[in-house]
Amino acid sequence: MWIFGFALMQIIVFGAVLYFYKKITAGETENTVQRLGAVYEDLLKKQKDLSEKLEAAEQEYQAKKEESAQIADKLANQAMDESRKKEEAILKKARAEAEDILAKAHASKEQFSKELEVAANRKVVDFSAELLRHIHDEQLKILLHKHFIKTFLERAKKSDLASVELHGQKPVLRTPILLEKEDKDQLQGVLSERLKIPGLQIEEVADETLVAGVALQVGTLVLDGSFANAIREAADAYKEEV
Repeated sequence: MWIFGFALMQIIVFGAVLYFYKKITAGETENTVQRLGAVYEDLLKKQKDLSEKLEAAEQEYQAKKEESAQIADKLANQAMDESRKKEEAILKKARAEAEDILAKAHASKEQFSKELEVAANRKVVDFSAELLRHIHDEQLKILLHKHFIKTFLERAKKSDLASVELHGQKPVLRTPILLEKEDKDQLQGVLSERLKIPGLQIEEVADETLVAGVALQVGTLVLDGSFANAIREAADAYKEEV
């Protein structure tokens, strides 16, 4: 009987242990399931946040990409504009330089033509003056000589010879035709008065290159009253005009 009771007691104890074991196991499982559910929900939330961040990052990337493309297009357009402006400036400068070269060439051509014309005119004047020195007859030469002697005497009377120093030398008179005594005496008198040297004598030298008139050297001063000098001065004046 006691064996039956002992067995019954064991059955009861075993049943109680089994009950409490199942109770404990069921609680832990539920807690575990709850914890797993919470973890899963947290993962879903994090996945959603991550997806949203990825989508935002993708949108930002696309926006940056479009902005970069716009900046690149803008820089390319600016570079093209600057290149076009530089090209236009270079062309404008080259055109201006070419026009300046053409203008200078044209001016040089005109200047050269003018210089040739002036040189030709001067040669004509020189040739004409040379002809005047040689084309004359004796009667004309004498008339010219008397005229230039008269003019020279008037000029000598007005000449300022106060600062002229002879240093013991005689005035030298070059002439193509020897002066008549009256003309020579008159010229010596004028020079004596202007130089304040009584009884001044003149050394007379023949010089046919003067054609007519005289050239007087008093110290370092030369008074040229010859026909050749008159022609030369007239030619020089005319050459200045042309």
